[in-house]
Amino acid sequence: MITLVWAQSQNEVIGKEGKLPWNIKQEMQHFIDYTRGKTVLMGRLTWESLKLKPLPNRKNIVITRKGLDFEHKNLEINNNLEIVLKDFKNSSEELIIIGGKQIFDIAINFADKLVVSYIYENYDGDIFATKIPDNSFKVLDIKKFDEFEVITYERK
Repeated sequence: MITLVWAQSQNEVIGKEGKLPWNIKQEMQHFIDYTRGKTVLMGRLTWESLKLKPLPNRKNIVITRKGLDFEHKNLEINNNLEIVLKDFKNSSEELIIIGGKQIFDIAINFADKLVVSYIYENYDGDIFATKIPDNSFKVLDIKKFDEFEVITYERK
């Protein structure tokens, strides 16, 4: 199973200069709780933006053509996104895609589920959310928080 997880502002911003433009503790806790104990996949730029490398209590897969000068028991480096996606597509294990934009744009075509945090404010940014294809997903769940809501979609 393939799940994409991201947060976006009202004006669809997901990043600014390689970082999240907001600091919403409750939204970050949602991300931690959802991904803990699972396999997360990210591109090299997302990897480079992390403060903790690899993300603790998760298997981390980084997609890069350049390679990484970093080794850890919970880190796998791969240069072929589509092979990884095909490996997980029919698996019972959940692969969680956490960015960045180029990875999201490809992976949304393989995704079984989307978990999107919609932040109730606009933010300045230079990276914008991947468009959810019309008529491809249906709303499964909505959870409301003080500063955002999380909508979970599943493929129709």
